[in-house]
Amino acid sequence: MAFMERQITRKCSWYRVETSQGTEFVDADLVGKQEPADSDGLKDYCEGIPVSWELIKGHGARLSAPGYLDCTEWAVFDTAEEAQKYLEENYPDEDEEA
Repeated sequence: MAFMERQITRKCSWYRVETSQGTEFVDADLVGKQEPADSDGLKDYCEGIPVSWELIKGHGARLSAPGYLDCTEWAVFDTAEEAQKYLEENYPDEDEEA
């Protein structure tokens, strides 16, 4: 994954969404309102069917290919250090041992 770069966001608002396919994270700015009344506000941003959700604050972490649509799913952490550790452990550089 040499063309993929690690991304860590500033601390911002996310929805932790429990779906029919597991936990997914959605940037709250994408939804456009702070408290979706029903799953319609989240369904366009989730792979699975939203079952429940909560608004949280944290640092998002993923791999992304600049200039392309390729990216991994977001994972959200309390600190930037936790986000960095997650990326290092789950997506080591090619010259690092896994």
